[in-house]
Amino acid sequence: MNTLFKLSLSILFVAILTSVSAQNERPKIGLVLSGGGAKGIAHIGVLKAMEEAGLTPDFITGTSMGSIVGGLYSIGYSADELRKIVLEADWDQLLTNKIPLNKVTYEEKYYYGKYLLDFYMQGKELKLPEGVIEGQALMDLFSNLTRPVHNIYNFSDFPIPFACVGANIATAEPVVLNHGSLAMSMRASMAIPTVFTPVKIEGNLLVDGGIVRNMPVDEVLAMGADIVIGVFVGTDLSPEEDLKSAVNILTQAAFITAVHDSRIQLAKCDILVQPNLEGYTTSSFNSAAGILERGDSAGMAYLEVFKHLADSLKQIGPLHTVVKPEIQDEFVFDEVHVDGNEVIKDEFIIGKMRIKLGEPVLMDYIDYRIGLIYGTQYFEKLWYEITGEKGHQILNIHVVERPKIHFRFSYHYDTENKGGIVVNTTLRNLLLNESRLIFEADLSAQPTVLADYFKYMGKKQNFAIGASGIYLNKEYPFYDSLGNVTSIFNSNYWEGGIKLQSTRLQNSTFGLEVIWFNMNLNSKLNEGIYRDIKKIQYSSTSFTAFYHFNNINERYYPTRGLQASMELKLTPKVNGRVEIDTMVFEGEILGETGLLKTTNIISLDLKVEPIFPVTSKFSVLTKARLRMSNLGINNINLDEVHFIGGFIPGLVNSNEYLGVGIKEFTALNYFYSKIGLQYEITRNFFVQALVNYLDTEYPMTWIYPDAAIIPLVDRNRRFGYGATIGYKSVIGPIEIGIAKDHYRDGWRAALAIGFFY
Repeated sequence: MNTLFKLSLSILFVAILTSVSAQNERPKIGLVLSGGGAKGIAHIGVLKAMEEAGLTPDFITGTSMGSIVGGLYSIGYSADELRKIVLEADWDQLLTNKIPLNKVTYEEKYYYGKYLLDFYMQGKELKLPEGVIEGQALMDLFSNLTRPVHNIYNFSDFPIPFACVGANIATAEPVVLNHGSLAMSMRASMAIPTVFTPVKIEGNLLVDGGIVRNMPVDEVLAMGADIVIGVFVGTDLSPEEDLKSAVNILTQAAFITAVHDSRIQLAKCDILVQPNLEGYTTSSFNSAAGILERGDSAGMAYLEVFKHLADSLKQIGPLHTVVKPEIQDEFVFDEVHVDGNEVIKDEFIIGKMRIKLGEPVLMDYIDYRIGLIYGTQYFEKLWYEITGEKGHQILNIHVVERPKIHFRFSYHYDTENKGGIVVNTTLRNLLLNESRLIFEADLSAQPTVLADYFKYMGKKQNFAIGASGIYLNKEYPFYDSLGNVTSIFNSNYWEGGIKLQSTRLQNSTFGLEVIWFNMNLNSKLNEGIYRDIKKIQYSSTSFTAFYHFNNINERYYPTRGLQASMELKLTPKVNGRVEIDTMVFEGEILGETGLLKTTNIISLDLKVEPIFPVTSKFSVLTKARLRMSNLGINNINLDEVHFIGGFIPGLVNSNEYLGVGIKEFTALNYFYSKIGLQYEITRNFFVQALVNYLDTEYPMTWIYPDAAIIPLVDRNRRFGYGATIGYKSVIGPIEIGIAKDHYRDGWRAALAIGFFY
């Protein structure tokens, strides 16, 4: 620290002591923390140095990231506790609009995370979202961290009085947030326009305060500060030589007003700390450790200054003492309140919480149940506050409902199934409350259309009824021993069903389903063993008992979790019709010994797919599937036959097998297993090495000696191996794979782009 700077500080401290000596009152310290995105993590290092110097601020103000660090510090979190929070945070999750797949209720998992675009209807207008990120994960975190002050309305009553700043996007004026919900105030102060959705507080539509007041010095002076310590991690205007593109010029223009205001505010600081954050940007959250080090260096550079100021002030009077509120991990609620809901009944939300009044409830349980309610996808955002005192505590749940009508779009292309556009219309609470109706169409060469209705039932929504229908137009290929397609049947497949299922648990369900089925197949290419068959038609009614479990963390490239299912299906009767050249067979002629099995078809399908994390980058991928049926080898009930082969089979009754053509093998009974390693090379960039095994004889014949054995061309068991490289891009996953069957020459390659399963 140079001599001139030391002299300036000495003059400052002398002026302080002289100006207040007549009042005999200690000057108040105001701490101002600027916005700056990820660079705001450096504030923690300066706070650490102030703690070491024994200098506690009397007031804190902050904007954007400064509001988060400052807000938490004001309610009693230490610099070390803030450091721990920052380093343990899953920034990839916090800064997206998505929650992990394992926090989505089972009934919504199929549709979650597989769309590129999302629109909704407001009145008669089609609306884009107000921001890309709603910030539910952030609100979950903020609600949890701020629970010690949920029942404190005025921020001036915090252990350190606090205020943060948001920007009224309608008037371009700064709005001081110093009362109400701290969690919501912090969320409003960091709502970067078009990135995070704005927040409405007391009639103000608020976005990131940094666009009008990134350095709230005036606000801390208004609170009563005499000495201002500022920590600035924002940026100034770029020089002319750096303005070489339209994007750079447009960005510069957007921040002119904020930068001009920051210059004025900075001049009012008595001590100004500006950490060296060269090489980091506002989005460098995954470099938190490095930013913390820069903050530590900046804080240590001012440690002597902070000590000198603390010692000088102590000569006048004691410094501010922080009494940290108790952080409870267990609560006993006398009431549960819900607000913000217009369509969804209080009973639905309270029932999902499963809070027993008057009995102890752990904080982790509250977070879990809040996550489960959000996972139903009925709400845009959801947060909670705990108010009252011990002896009479109230859980307040605040919700913002989703619009009734949503439109979602995605696309997919892969070299095995070609491409398509997926259009989804989701109608929530339109027919009945706590219900949703989905229409989805895959517009492709082999189109699919489905309708899915779901209605929660019961006071606590422990079960639901559902009705669904699906139409598929698919091709069924058949191969010769050399892997060449010899027959293709074009299929029109219709299926409708009703079901009763449990909804008590987030990641699992069980129930019963009745399915009505109709299938019409027409010969498109016929040179193989089925060359005489021209048309097959059949219909049936079946009954299925099922159990499904899924707690994997991501749809694409999951790193942990388990998928498992069991389906036991009984089909009492099949009505069939087969045309062979000019002959037509139906009824009894197609019975037990004919082409179709027409009575008492039983099938069992067991699947288990555990994914084990080894390190933060490595995961072990495993899968096993056992399929059994009492069909005979000569039966051609193609709704019961499974088609196996390829990277992405893309059929109702199908399973992958690396190294052969798509749907190359047919089987009534089979065992499939897979094991592999997945490594995340860099963020969102994955490589996998895989081995898979397929058997059509064992263990099925051990369990059921009469199980039909359909050879896999020239043998009953095969194994293959392969590798994939994949990237989770902003336009969907991109994957390239190669694979080889051990018993064949040559490798097979595949490319998939978009939301391919």
